[in-house]
Amino acid sequence: MRLKQENLPSNKKFGYFFSAIFLLGAIFFFYQDELITGLVLCLLSFIFTLLSAFKDHLLLPLNKLWMRFGVLLGKIISPIILAILFFVMFTPIAIGMRLFQRDELRLKSSNYDSFWKFRDKDIHNQSPFTQQF
Repeated sequence: MRLKQENLPSNKKFGYFFSAIFLLGAIFFFYQDELITGLVLCLLSFIFTLLSAFKDHLLLPLNKLWMRFGVLLGKIISPIILAILFFVMFTPIAIGMRLFQRDELRLKSSNYDSFWKFRDKDIHNQSPFTQQF
């Protein structure tokens, strides 16, 4: 996929976002008594903040790389999530319909001239769709 400059977030936003992420990671690792990792993340946060404030054009390759990673992740995760939703939602309904021998579309009986479902005229003593509002 071609990423144009217009589609990318600004380099300043990208840099400040990652400096905040690195700072949160540093706080977490300082809390866990991992001083080396916390210092490295704090240094990265400081570097990203300085680059965002003064030389944001240097963050363009990282910004493009991050967006490509997001597009790749979207292409992989979306079908998986949709498949899970499909099998969780529609498979139990289909199994239940088969267990109770329901044929709502009337596909098994072919002796009908029409597949329209006719209803009684006095079902609710209302005329159908004449005064909707």
